[in-house]
Amino acid sequence: MRNVIGICCLVVLLLDSVAYAQLSTGWKSHDLSRPQPKVVTAGIKPGGPPSDAIVLFDGNDLSQWLSSNGAEPKWKVVDGAMESVPRSGYVVSKQKFGDCQVHVEFASPKNVKGTGQGRGNSGVFLMGEFEVQVLDSYENQTYADGSAGSIYGQYPPLVNASRKPGEWQTYDIVFKRPRFDDKGNLTSAARLTVFHNGVLVQDGNEALGPTNWIRHKAYENMAGKTEGPLSLQDHGNPVRYRNIWVRNLVDREKPKPILAKKPPYQLKQEEVDRLVGKYGGHRVIQSTDSLVFMFNGNTPLTLVATDSTAFKFRESAGTLQFEKDDQGKVSEIVIRLDAAGVRKAKRID
Repeated sequence: MRNVIGICCLVVLLLDSVAYAQLSTGWKSHDLSRPQPKVVTAGIKPGGPPSDAIVLFDGNDLSQWLSSNGAEPKWKVVDGAMESVPRSGYVVSKQKFGDCQVHVEFASPKNVKGTGQGRGNSGVFLMGEFEVQVLDSYENQTYADGSAGSIYGQYPPLVNASRKPGEWQTYDIVFKRPRFDDKGNLTSAARLTVFHNGVLVQDGNEALGPTNWIRHKAYENMAGKTEGPLSLQDHGNPVRYRNIWVRNLVDREKPKPILAKKPPYQLKQEEVDRLVGKYGGHRVIQSTDSLVFMFNGNTPLTLVATDSTAFKFRESAGTLQFEKDDQGKVSEIVIRLDAAGVRKAKRID
């Protein structure tokens, strides 16, 4: 008896964690009616823009950009790349973005000049506020939170994945904008994930505020702001950029309730007793407050009764039907799982 009680308690604990994870999505596991993902065609070449990307620079012109003062940009296009012109100012995208995925390719000057922050310095700014530092960090020491791949002044990169000066490098950035409530209070900070040359260097770090030299800025100044431009920094070094594209990211739909608070049918104890048993390689057991179907003997699925012999699975899409013989005794079950099709199993106890 103690073993049975222990098993039931274990099943209940397991079900609580599994059910929460599954039901919190608003869908049961493997529900075939769940909307299919939107089809996006990947880029033809590695790093190429996918079909839903907004291409900001394809090597031809600067038609998608302005100078930070709103004038035409003074950067130049050379051999399919846009190159910063010292003292010409930042360039900013005409289009604005909030949550987004960004791909940028860059190269520091092949002929090395300067040291530390004076060597191949530029930056990629999300919403015009949050900088992922661009720097020639190949065998070039500087303060850690100002090296290539850093969230400038806040988080150093996890590793230094820099290539040699003059070689093309990539940033792939996933950016989640900050959120504010109706009173302008910050509810969630900006979050950045960055891959430098395919290597993870920022793992969902929350920005302390808009980045800045020496100290970060206050979030309060951004209250109500939901989007901003992609900006590229002129820091006095002729850094080149190419193949720049952005994908807007959309939040998943908010989960909706999939079960009523009360089961549609309340089983009586004598009805429960008639259903508990072994069916082929499966079992039906009683936990503290519900019937549990042990699929293949070891995968617990909570049963929700729709009548005395028909059930839905609480966590997974499908049904379980108890069939009776000519004497009115439960003789087999019919299992319908979207993930496994239809199966039948004879009662063997």
